Amino acid sequence: MKSLLKIYGKYIGFTWAMILLLGIVNTGLLLWVIISQSEKNEPVFPNRFSDMTEIVLETNRQGEIRMTQQGENFLEEKGYVFLLVLNDEGDVIYTWNQPEGFEGHYTAGEIAAFTRWYLHDYPVKVWRCEEGLLVVGSEKNSTWKYPVELSQDFMYNLGRYIGIALSCNLLVIFGVVGFLGYRYYQSLRPLAEGIHGIASGQKVCLDEKGTASELACQINHTSRILESQRSALDKRDLARTEWIAGVSHDIRTPLSVIMGYADEFESDGNLSEQERNRAAVIKSQILKIRQLIDDLNLTSKLEYQMQPLRISAFYPAALLRRLAAETINEGLGAEHELDIDLQEGFESIVLNGDEGLIARAVRNLLGNSIRHNPKGCRICLLGSRQGNLCLIAVKDEGCGIPDEVAAYLGCSPEFSRESGERSSAAEPAHTAADGRGSRKEKPHIMGLRIVQQIVQAHGGGFLITENGHCVVLSFEIRNG
Repeated sequence: MKSLLKIYGKYIGFTWAMILLLGIVNTGLLLWVIISQSEKNEPVFPNRFSDMTEIVLETNRQGEIRMTQQGENFLEEKGYVFLLVLNDEGDVIYTWNQPEGFEGHYTAGEIAAFTRWYLHDYPVKVWRCEEGLLVVGSEKNSTWKYPVELSQDFMYNLGRYIGIALSCNLLVIFGVVGFLGYRYYQSLRPLAEGIHGIASGQKVCLDEKGTASELACQINHTSRILESQRSALDKRDLARTEWIAGVSHDIRTPLSVIMGYADEFESDGNLSEQERNRAAVIKSQILKIRQLIDDLNLTSKLEYQMQPLRISAFYPAALLRRLAAETINEGLGAEHELDIDLQEGFESIVLNGDEGLIARAVRNLLGNSIRHNPKGCRICLLGSRQGNLCLIAVKDEGCGIPDEVAAYLGCSPEFSRESGERSSAAEPAHTAADGRGSRKEKPHIMGLRIVQQIVQAHGGGFLITENGHCVVLSFEIRNG
């Protein structure tokens, strides 16, 4: 569920990032609106009003007020359509572009009203000057005016109120986001469990309800298809294994008959030496066929995990000595030399495993080195300890295992030795009829394949090194 929690975390993170982005955008838009409106409705008066009156109004020698050309241009530029000057009694003493229907005198109440609101629906601004009350007006419906009054106590506590409001907003946002995220997590969790179940080879049946019902339906459909395929494959594998076992059993009887006759002919003194040699060849080939049948049975059982492991504790050092002695006693030719090298610490190793199968794996490697080097070579049986691993290696100075065979087994010499990349050869080419280095026919790798399967059944490692001249088997030491 770590991947699902990661998705949930990203969802929460993206949601908060979106909220932050929206907050920045909205703040920017608000500032833009305020600034644009401030620029649009900038005060008609400069900071020093005395400067304004000098620009807009002037008084002649007779004390009459009039507007300067500069002031007229300034008002028109700012969008003001009329100007009035009222004296302290409320009388209009000067006008510029005064609209029709305006009075010549305004009471204190009327002045207070249009100062706060509108003058005949015209939005106006007022300012006190030496000449009286200066009133300038804009076009109708050009400005919205609504006075706001706030208590001094409210202004003092405005920061706290903003903090409370912001905290409440964040709390609501966090609650909503957390709730929606939890709902999202709950809807995805069955899907994640279903996908994990499919990957683990389990049968999956999800509830096809909610927002993810369509995906749940697809996962259930996929699970049914895979279950059907697994069932068909299991039936096929079982039929194959049973067929191999049946054929192996049925062929043993005629092989035993042929073996008996061949043995009889080989020991018959009435036959010529050439005929007895031919009988010996027949006997040898029958033994090979019998060995191939045993190998076929074993590799089939190992492949489908039908071979039970008889786990017991044993000393691999004693096993290697026994195998070396058996190989020599079974008639190792003078052209072959077998050495055994057990390094320091190997003698005390105790392995838990199927001693018979591990012995079979080592015999196969020794047999390969002998069989594929008919002209002879030096063979070394090695035992060593590396950390918590028991290493058993068979090394020869013969022709070596071809790269194609190693690549087919998934442990190319190039991979184990240098580059760390598997060989590009996906299948073994035609090789090895008169030695593993030649290129005449497809190789028979059942012996190496069985070795690899035995090691894998024990959870160990299978490695081909030194240009194919050394095969290393590694097993974990679980006690001692």
